[in-house]
Amino acid sequence: MEVTKRLSEYVVNLKFSDLPVDVVDGAKLCFLDWLGVTLRGSKEPLTKILVHLAETQGGNPQATVIGQKKKTSLLQAALINGSASHALDFDDVHLKMMGHPSVPVFPAILGLGEWKKASGKEFIAAFIAGFEAECRIASIVYPEHYLCGWHATGTLGHFGAAAGCANLLQLDSPQAINALGLAGTQAAGLKQVFGTMGKPFHAGKAAMNGLLSALLAEQGFTCSPDMLEGEKGFSKVLSTRADPAQALEGLGLNFAIREVVFKRHASCFETHPAIDAVLALKEEHGLTPDQVDSIQLTAFPLACDIAGKPAPQTGLEAKFSLSFCIALALAEGDTSEASFFDEKVRDSSLVVLRDKVTIEPDATLSPSRAKIKIFLGGGRVLEKFMDTLDLGKDPKKMEQDLKRKFHMLSVPIVGQEKTEKLISSIDRLEEISDLSEVVGICN
Repeated sequence: MEVTKRLSEYVVNLKFSDLPVDVVDGAKLCFLDWLGVTLRGSKEPLTKILVHLAETQGGNPQATVIGQKKKTSLLQAALINGSASHALDFDDVHLKMMGHPSVPVFPAILGLGEWKKASGKEFIAAFIAGFEAECRIASIVYPEHYLCGWHATGTLGHFGAAAGCANLLQLDSPQAINALGLAGTQAAGLKQVFGTMGKPFHAGKAAMNGLLSALLAEQGFTCSPDMLEGEKGFSKVLSTRADPAQALEGLGLNFAIREVVFKRHASCFETHPAIDAVLALKEEHGLTPDQVDSIQLTAFPLACDIAGKPAPQTGLEAKFSLSFCIALALAEGDTSEASFFDEKVRDSSLVVLRDKVTIEPDATLSPSRAKIKIFLGGGRVLEKFMDTLDLGKDPKKMEQDLKRKFHMLSVPIVGQEKTEKLISSIDRLEEISDLSEVVGICN
């Protein structure tokens, strides 16, 4: 079947000229979104810990640590920037990957691209190579791999980072096969750690290990040639179902980036349908918390599983609590990063409202859909069915929303002037001859 071989050939041969205009535009929007969450995530406690560790170990100053006004080694930069970019859980998602596609890939190729003085076109092509690789490999094991307890952002992200770096390094096909093999044998990340620093650490490790895999392969380091389809390989061991040939379907014609979803709320994506349903009812009926007797949410079973924390105690845990997110949306309407902090989570009025929520799984729903009933005094009931994907279908509005989101995340870190420069640079990314032009604005 040679799935690993054929996917590796595609990854290393992909060039900017092969990409449709909408795919290029999608890559730039992903980069804008990623850079915003990374700048804000650069000030998170987990990032400070990782930066301190890198400083104690030393290393050549090869790549920029976003938002930190310093450089470190390629591998440490990938680890730090990858972890920082997933720290808020505010980054993009791909439902068929069941994960976050950009956070493992950009940190690896950005540091490498800065070091190698790559152009914007080379950077975009490398990103799409990585994005396609991880999403196509996801299709081999979707959804059983995730349902088994693996965190797809971490596991599949290893392949995405390795593929992107293989493209940027211009590896040949045998080298790329080794890179994917090395990525696969390192792939890890368990959903048990959701709501802790361990979850964003997965993204950082995927970026770091994927980059390491490509660098080793460039030097002749060998690995299994059939990591994806082998009897003891990734898909057969880390999933209860495997269909390796699925990774090659429509290769070069269908681009996974066309189905990327950008977050509007700074919480687990599986909370978004419920949040959007509550916000819609607030707008339609002028709903206030004092009117509410109880709330009944019906959600996709996976949402109940990964976002079912009934009594979160920290801001991180609250991002994985449907009941808290519903209470927050109803009481304040602000579900931005500024609302997810420890003291807010323990606010007595929100706790009372949170405890009025009951949640039921419904397998007939999809990950983007939810139904909510809000019971008011006097027997009145408000109902809403929500498909959160319906709110992001207008391309112009999506771009406007992303730029507003970027301002919100970037301005507190680098200021208004640099924020505008970053937006302008990303808008014309394919015209930039050296990535350092963009990276240099980030500090």
